[in-house]
Amino acid sequence: MGIFGQDIQLKQPPAKIGMDLFDLIKARAVERNFVKRDIPLADLSTILWAANGMKGPDAVSGASKAGRTIPYSGDNAYVNVYVLTPNGVYLYQPDANLLRQVGKGDSRAQITPEFIPASPLMVLFTYDFAKAPDFLKSAPDLFRQMANGTAGFAAENMALAAAAYKLRTIVMYNIKPPAAAAAAKLGKEETPLFVMQVGYAQ
Repeated sequence: MGIFGQDIQLKQPPAKIGMDLFDLIKARAVERNFVKRDIPLADLSTILWAANGMKGPDAVSGASKAGRTIPYSGDNAYVNVYVLTPNGVYLYQPDANLLRQVGKGDSRAQITPEFIPASPLMVLFTYDFAKAPDFLKSAPDLFRQMANGTAGFAAENMALAAAAYKLRTIVMYNIKPPAAAAAAKLGKEETPLFVMQVGYAQ
């Protein structure tokens, strides 16, 4: 994963990981003691796809499966996933299977006082009020609650997929929203929710 520098074309996720759901639930673990080790691009591609990717056609039948890997209420995907590394900040774009660089440098320590330097990456989850379902346009507080739940689905999917690659994760809500917004260059309608740190355990 040391290749991070500009936009990064991700790999297609595999049809199968090789572990069933119950194995992944058992393998999933929260971790704070990481070791400095890069995550292969193929593995990163898979855990990002699990978090918020496009389902695409069925690998066996070829039938189309519209939508994302997490459920959304309404027509728009209002949760965004950003990847923060020592070299920059990247927006995950599922439709292009791409990490688009939106910032340079390492801003992770400014986002949370609980930053773990040995973790090779941090994932920032945000929501975009401009993409709120029409029935929630007049209820911003309720929409934020729904967005938190939806982002939680993404984090859970990511943690389970990470477990398949012997990666550990930890979700942190103790963040500094202005610093996160500045690092990811968020628009005025987009709000940080929480971060997840990902890496290999000691």
